[in-house]
Amino acid sequence: MAKRYLALVLCILMFVCLIPCAAFAEADYDTVTIQKNDTVLKLLTERGRDYDTDRYVVMVLNRMYRESQMEVLTIGDTIKIPKAVSEIKGEAMNLISEKDGIEYFVIPYKIQKGDTLKNIYKLWGLSYLENAETIQALNPGKNPDKLSVGEIYNLPTTENNLTTNTYTTVMFHVLLKDETPESVFARYGIDFAEKEADLQQYNRLAFSEMKEGDKLLIPLVW
Repeated sequence: MAKRYLALVLCILMFVCLIPCAAFAEADYDTVTIQKNDTVLKLLTERGRDYDTDRYVVMVLNRMYRESQMEVLTIGDTIKIPKAVSEIKGEAMNLISEKDGIEYFVIPYKIQKGDTLKNIYKLWGLSYLENAETIQALNPGKNPDKLSVGEIYNLPTTENNLTTNTYTTVMFHVLLKDETPESVFARYGIDFAEKEADLQQYNRLAFSEMKEGDKLLIPLVW
């Protein structure tokens, strides 16, 4: 059963267009075996990379959903670390800038008997009202006041509530001069032309209206 589930997950990941690995060639990172006294800061510094910027690259490469996960490394485990910029062959050196970070996560939640969205967020220690607009955008056509048992809702969270192996990390990027949403999505390996409608659900501003300094949200499906 476990093997069948793993195979299903791998198939999904292969065909999901929003996966960030498209922007990372294997030659762009090293797979490092953790030694005594190794830290992410140390490994990045050895490669001449900036921790404040590249910690997010490490999180994307290793599918980490909290920065604190980088603080607990186990000797003998492996971790993917981007190579020095001079050694990179693909586009990974430009994938994430100091203007990028993690905005929130989205988990597919299966509605149970007696559930209300307000109660779900109360149990998570989060405000439903603060997330209501995002919930509506991520669940078009659904009525949050009329939930059906078994219905799947995409729920945003900023806490460690990732109760599923499949979730979406929503990155943010502050647009720089001469950048466009399309060019940023391309750096993340996302086909803007194909996924524009889905991507727009995460962004309140129309892409055509975005300008320098605006925040662009980028969903990365795991």
